[in-house]
Amino acid sequence: MSRTAERPRPSTTIVPTDQGGDRLVAGALLVAAGVLVVYQLLAGHVIPPLAIFAVLTTVIAGALLRRRPRWLLGLAAAVAVLYLGGSVPFVLTNLAHPESPVSFLAEVLLVLAFVTAIVGVVLRWRDAGDGARRRLVAGAVGIGLLATAVSLVAAANVDSAALQDGDVPLVTDRSVWPEEVAVTAGGVLWVDNRDPFHHTFVIDDAEVHEVLAASSAVRIPIELVPGSYRYWCDVPGHESMEGTLHVR
Repeated sequence: MSRTAERPRPSTTIVPTDQGGDRLVAGALLVAAGVLVVYQLLAGHVIPPLAIFAVLTTVIAGALLRRRPRWLLGLAAAVAVLYLGGSVPFVLTNLAHPESPVSFLAEVLLVLAFVTAIVGVVLRWRDAGDGARRRLVAGAVGIGLLATAVSLVAAANVDSAALQDGDVPLVTDRSVWPEEVAVTAGGVLWVDNRDPFHHTFVIDDAEVHEVLAASSAVRIPIELVPGSYRYWCDVPGHESMEGTLHVR
């Protein structure tokens, strides 16, 4: 009885691969890029740091939709950390003013998007299951919806002052104050913020510091001795908004 010799089957080794993208991290970065672009459109001018981050996040997100090598995930997390770390003053200021929905919600969405990207990278590196990633997205969406409700309620309760006879109007539009404005001592300035972002009205050498919610106005009595005073906005990033107040 003859035996038929069986040839050994070649062993197959599964080689780890980085093929296939990461839609969670890429999607979070694309949300951040979209918010950065829309924010600049509403501001009416290009803001170089925001434009740079918008381009970076878009490029990285595009690459992550196709592949997810470890170094690219690390780069995505690094960019997110860099943005959050470098924008702390702006984040804190905007989050403190929910009555101005555009700047408040833009900051909320940016923080949520970049934090989601960072956590998404960590979950990918730890080979976490889809359940953890779904909970991350659900949590971010829930916080975003809650922030939207809070901001809409706060905006609805803003009391905007109407222009009255004898008031001197001072209007800001596209984050620009008039270079000069004159008012009589004891008169009233009617300061109208027509931007979708909050501003402040500060007069140097005087105890005047008014917060202007987006699309609102305030009346400010001018109890100053005659002279010229610098006024400006002390919101981080708005310091170039300034002018001269002449009190007669």
